[in-house]
Amino acid sequence: MQTIKFPIAVILHKHGEMVYFSQLDLIHILERALRRSDLPLYFTQGFNPHVKISFKNGLKLGQEGFIEVIFYFTENIVFCRLKEILQPQLPEGLEIIDKEVSG
Repeated sequence: MQTIKFPIAVILHKHGEMVYFSQLDLIHILERALRRSDLPLYFTQGFNPHVKISFKNGLKLGQEGFIEVIFYFTENIVFCRLKEILQPQLPEGLEIIDKEVSG
């Protein structure tokens, strides 16, 4: 049973062809990338658990910019390791720029 969650807030840059993907599509893309990365993910509770992801702000369809996303893990992960493992799983036009302190 998962009880402890370690949040890591990252800044993603959405550009190029990715601007034509909606917020819901972006959630699915990030969830698939996280599952492929084999990182120790934190899942929601209930009958149909999902990867726990929080967005602080979203972008409109067709808008290029930066998005702050909070990923939750069951173990503490160093940001450099997260970036090197997760970036190859993300599609072109979506890149990890920086991390934010999250509590």
